[in-house]
Amino acid sequence: MVKLLKPGRDDQAGAATLLIALVLMMSITIVTLAVARTLLVEQRMANNDNWNTRLSYQAEAGLAEGIAYLTRAMQAISWQQATDNNTLIDKMTVDSAGPDIHTDVVFSRPADSDQYISIQVTSSRDDGSTLQAGVSQTVRPLSVLTPLAESAPPLILNGCLTSIPISFDIRPLNTDSDQAGDSVWLNGDRPCSTLHLIDTHNGHIQTKITEDDLWPLIFSVSREEFNSLATERSALADNDRNYWLAQDSDLNSGRWNRGMGSADRPVALYFSAAIGCPEFSDGVRLYGVVFIDTDCPEPIVDTGFEVFGTLIVNGNLNTGDTKLRLNHIQLADRQQTRLQFPVLRSVPVAGTWKDF
Repeated sequence: MVKLLKPGRDDQAGAATLLIALVLMMSITIVTLAVARTLLVEQRMANNDNWNTRLSYQAEAGLAEGIAYLTRAMQAISWQQATDNNTLIDKMTVDSAGPDIHTDVVFSRPADSDQYISIQVTSSRDDGSTLQAGVSQTVRPLSVLTPLAESAPPLILNGCLTSIPISFDIRPLNTDSDQAGDSVWLNGDRPCSTLHLIDTHNGHIQTKITEDDLWPLIFSVSREEFNSLATERSALADNDRNYWLAQDSDLNSGRWNRGMGSADRPVALYFSAAIGCPEFSDGVRLYGVVFIDTDCPEPIVDTGFEVFGTLIVNGNLNTGDTKLRLNHIQLADRQQTRLQFPVLRSVPVAGTWKDF
């Protein structure tokens, strides 16, 4: 007769212990894997955050380089027509802090105006990932002139005509057409009764001056800054100088004899109050801005004088019995609708955005 053996208490306790041990081991394993996965996720998050920071800094550096490039080489940019809209674009690549980052800078502006330029910068990793940072800024390139003065009329007076000219022609933008621009800007507090004697060629006579000093209306730099610019460039050849500060040595018995500038290289010629209002020699032709910082009580020219750009007198103007002709720069180059000087700086416009 076979006798069946029943498991004893010791055997049952061992099996229970083994089961508990297995459960504990599985629990520990699960916890360990969870902790490891959490650490891996946190490491990846920290790594991505580090990359976001690096890419963000690189995008900001690319934006600064783009703004500097506009100031340095605005005239050299090769604008290309965008394929999807009426916008001109140009691109450049910025050297990054490391070989594993690629930074592109895209400049864009409306085809019919270059007053405002949008700079879009994108920094990305070179490992094929989609991680990138971007920043965009709209800027207004500024020359020595204010934005208003870039489109100024041929004559700006902070006073009035004190003589009756024999022949005084002012040819504004789109002269002799229904779309003719402004011919003269005046100070509203100083009415001038002789302006009807000027042939404005369909241009408008506007009251736009509200201050006693015309300088801030015309120039984006102070008088001191302009003088510094002119002094820095005084050693250059005449054809390479954009800014001129008239000196006593430039005048011959108070007379200015030199023609200056061209349609594609206008000049800013400044006669300070200390120098006084000059007399321009017959046949002198100037391209750009002529700013006379005082009254002109004596005739400004003996016989004939011509400006392509803007003549500004910070006071009254005596034209004398002369043939005076003031023209918008468009009369020298049909493609130009405003005076274009080298960019000195680019001023940020509200609307910067970032995208990570």
